[in-house]
Amino acid sequence: MLCYMVFDITNWKTQIRKGYLELCLLSLIGSKERLYGFEILDLLKKYDLPVKEGTLYPILNRMTSEGLLSSIWETNNLSGHPRKFYSLTAKGKSTADDMQEEFFKLTEIFRGLNN
Repeated sequence: MLCYMVFDITNWKTQIRKGYLELCLLSLIGSKERLYGFEILDLLKKYDLPVKEGTLYPILNRMTSEGLLSSIWETNNLSGHPRKFYSLTAKGKSTADDMQEEFFKLTEIFRGLNN
């Protein structure tokens, strides 16, 4: 009796989106020089890549601990609440460049396969 595994497209979408989101975050933060969490959420939503807080902040924290981002807490005025601003480090810039190069390479390969 043959038993075939069913391909889980949902898992594939999750994995590809995770890598893509990381590239987008590094690119977005790099292009704006520094952003805080809610700004990032708003910009991603504007670009039709909505992300939940529960997804974004663990990624930002991991990227900070990996040395790709630096973060600093700031309060604009005494009555305002503090905001954690994120910026690319030199390692983050280099990693974003490498990721972008790989992404473009893969998309060109994919386009070539479908022509």
